Amino acid sequence: MAVSFLPGGCLAESADSKAVAATLIRASGQAEVVVPPDRAWVDVAVVNRDAEASAAVAANAAESKRVSEALGQALGSSARVTSGGYSLAPNYRYVQGQGQILDGFIVRNRLRVSLEDVTAAGRVIDAASKAGASEIQQVSYGLADEGPVHEQALAEATLNGVARAGVMAGALELSVRRVVSVEDSGAAPAPVVREVRMLAKSAGDSAVPTSLEPGGVRVRASVTVAVEVGP
Repeated sequence: MAVSFLPGGCLAESADSKAVAATLIRASGQAEVVVPPDRAWVDVAVVNRDAEASAAVAANAAESKRVSEALGQALGSSARVTSGGYSLAPNYRYVQGQGQILDGFIVRNRLRVSLEDVTAAGRVIDAASKAGASEIQQVSYGLADEGPVHEQALAEATLNGVARAGVMAGALELSVRRVVSVEDSGAAPAPVVREVRMLAKSAGDSAVPTSLEPGGVRVRASVTVAVEVGP
């Protein structure tokens, strides 16, 4: 929060030395709106190691297909599985007296599962694990369209900024005459992210189903307002 006395918006004499320019008070306004998520994303990785690169690639392709099919069967048409990245890299190990030597190759195929049913993230973890996925890298929640919620946060931030300017004006025994300007400082939605540790290659049928609580998505807005004040 700040009170500014600036040329064109401060206490100053006009050309005829009689008129007094307006006094401006600038203040920042913030707001945060928390809403339930309506989308979830689960990042799954299938990892294979082999002495030969071609063998690692072939094994990874087979396991990735099995995982994708298992996810499709478990989730139905409400989920979409897309590629999240693919890498093939040499793996080295240190041997005393020899230094780093080649110890095969590692293939990592990342699959991103997009869900309209946010409660299905646990089923993704269970189905992927049983089908042979090596890792669940993270589970994140968000909104398909944050526009309306951001508009709400922006409106609340604007009112907050004007109210704070009014408090400063009152402390100076002044009153707010009008709002001169409002500037959007910008703020992005804060996604909810859950980190999940590496999975076992196979979770038995007796395993307890995975359950995750998504929490709320926090949509923030920040503005700067300038108001004209006077006695």
